[in-house]
Amino acid sequence: MPDWAWQREEIREALRGRDAGAILRFAQQYGGASQSRIAAATGLLQGRVNEIVRNRRVVVRIDVFERIAAGLRMPDEARLLMGLAPIRFSQSGPLDLLQHPQVAAVSRTKAEAMTEIRQAAENARSADVIAVRALGMVAMGDSLLRRALTRPDRECVPRVRVMVLHHESPAVSRIAEEVGETARFFSASLRFAEELLGELAEEGTLKLEVYRYRTPPVWRMIRLDDTSFVAVIGARSDPHASLVYRFSPTPPATFAVGFERYFDALRDGAERVI
Repeated sequence: MPDWAWQREEIREALRGRDAGAILRFAQQYGGASQSRIAAATGLLQGRVNEIVRNRRVVVRIDVFERIAAGLRMPDEARLLMGLAPIRFSQSGPLDLLQHPQVAAVSRTKAEAMTEIRQAAENARSADVIAVRALGMVAMGDSLLRRALTRPDRECVPRVRVMVLHHESPAVSRIAEEVGETARFFSASLRFAEELLGELAEEGTLKLEVYRYRTPPVWRMIRLDDTSFVAVIGARSDPHASLVYRFSPTPPATFAVGFERYFDALRDGAERVI
């Protein structure tokens, strides 16, 4: 598309909303590109392009957005609006967080990240979760991931590994104080969460593993296949307003690898209960 087209407000709005169908339609309108030409440029099947253009398929995978951006030769400003790292980087001084290729997106609140996390969970084959209680992530019936991971029309049964704080951990008192609960109530809620996860495992809709860890919780993490969503846990971080970072496996993928190793190390020292 011509450079001026990327400045049009309707295109910028489509980029902000990651509306792949609208972006491809604008490529046809302003760039004169046919669906076959778009398919060739992005490496997508023409049938898949047709489904996206007609809004019969919603794009949620970061690698598909990367293909579309590269195929349309999207300028850096447009890539940033869509939550992708720019092609060119500053040659001096530290890089802005959004310019780092491993940080695919940053949500200002957990609520902003919820829609994207749920969409990614709908087709995920595996999910790794580091939580404190996991009530709002997996355990409760209306939790963030549960409905998406247990959809009856899924092609496969996902493997889900959940890390929860041990109810006898020395960290219980500190975390209970931070969230305004008594240590006794907080410990009981951890056991209650395990009971709910046990009931979920008995349903057979997931290949569920649950582990108890004793170390003080630092990171809240959801990894869906190769994409990780990470937020900090702590007294100084408002649980409803903390930043949520989405890490992509884009090389060198230092963050993605680091959190994968962190999860494995935490699991190695944990007690499996389910």
